Formats: sequence, structure tokens, C-alpha cells
Amino acid sequence: MENIQTFMINHPILSMALILPFSLIIVIGIFSILINFVLPVILAFWLSGWVYTAIVGEKVQRYYQQPFWFIRYKSAL
Repeated sequence: MENIQTFMINHPILSMALILPFSLIIVIGIFSILINFVLPVILAFWLSGWVYTAIVGEKVQRYYQQPFWFIRYKSAL
């Protein structure tokens, strides 16, 4: 382990070049999950809220003031 540390200290650019592909794979994986799954779910909730308020005839201002109005929760106080 000390050999690796001394090599990395002596050759920082080469060490970063060796680490870069692995970190890039991790970042691309995280972003692909966010873009393919999380973002569409958030947009679907947003769009369904708009459609619901349009069908029911509620004010759009309520949707902007309380974005999670459809969730009922108890107050902490």
C-alpha cells in the first residue's frame, strides 16, 4: 500500500488519469438513473397535478403555494 501511495505522490497526473475512468463510470451510472427514472417520475407528478387542478377547477395558485397539497400529514406541533 505504501508503494502505491508513494507512486501516486510522485506521479499525480498519471494517478488521476488512472482514477478518472472509474469515477466517470460511477458518475455516468448515477446520472443515467436520475435522468431515466427519477426525473420522469417528478415530471409525471407535476403534470398529473396540473391536469387534476384543471379538471377539478381549483386555483392554480394553490398548486404553486403548496406543491405537495395532495399529501396529508400531521403537524409536528
